[in-house]
Amino acid sequence: MTKQEFLQRLEAHLRPLDDAERAEILSDFEEHFAAGAESGKTEEEICAELGNPYTCAQAYLQTDAPARTQAPAQPVFTAPIVAKAEKPAEKEGKWQRTLWAVFFFALVLLSLAAFPTFAVLMLSPLIVLLIAVFAVAAVPTGLMIAFLVSLCIFLFTAGLQGFIELIWLLKYTYRRAGF
Repeated sequence: MTKQEFLQRLEAHLRPLDDAERAEILSDFEEHFAAGAESGKTEEEICAELGNPYTCAQAYLQTDAPARTQAPAQPVFTAPIVAKAEKPAEKEGKWQRTLWAVFFFALVLLSLAAFPTFAVLMLSPLIVLLIAVFAVAAVPTGLMIAFLVSLCIFLFTAGLQGFIELIWLLKYTYRRAGF
């Protein structure tokens, strides 16, 4: 959090106070930022030392509560400040990454048999077509042709879907394993 963000949030939480009190409190915090900057601290470090702006404001609001008749300030909810997005592997423990790695290598072994199977399923319409042309003793009817076409479409899409899903699963487990 930067100095500007901290002071804006603090000011929002100090709205129940009158303008003079609020300006005095904000100037005290600006002096604290100036002193911290002189000692070589960054704005983020100073903000971390000061804590949450809502908590700071509540300390001033509670000490002044008997003199004030207004209701205490409600916290202003803002989006959290995220330093960097964590990869899924960074959030998990070492044993979980190890399990993902074992699962990944099991998938690699499975894919050695699965990829040729999916390739044969995708090529099976050609096989069905060759069988229909050369091995049919009778004249094919419309129903037989419709069945063979739907069989070819089904086999090709089953092979393609299996191929795509296995590739996706391998990529996903590779990332989760943290390689």
